[in-house]
Amino acid sequence: MTNTDPTLAQQAQENPQETFRVIVRVVDDMDARQAQLEADGFTITRRLRLIRGFGATATGASVLRAMDKEWIISLERDGEVRTMRGDV
Repeated sequence: MTNTDPTLAQQAQENPQETFRVIVRVVDDMDARQAQLEADGFTITRRLRLIRGFGATATGASVLRAMDKEWIISLERDGEVRTMRGDV
């Protein structure tokens, strides 16, 4: 089973030169995983220790290379988060 969001996988396939903002969740040593991601063309923008992952940018081609690696729990687009405002 794939570890990559299907929409991201399709967009990466269709646009291999486009840069995507992604969140990558990993297992094991984060330093080693960061080095592996960087070797695969990812630029780490932040560490997300709470979820054992990274915020990163990567081209579609880099995303395709990372798909289905056993040590990646999930690979998905990093979207904007908004809070809902309302009366409590």
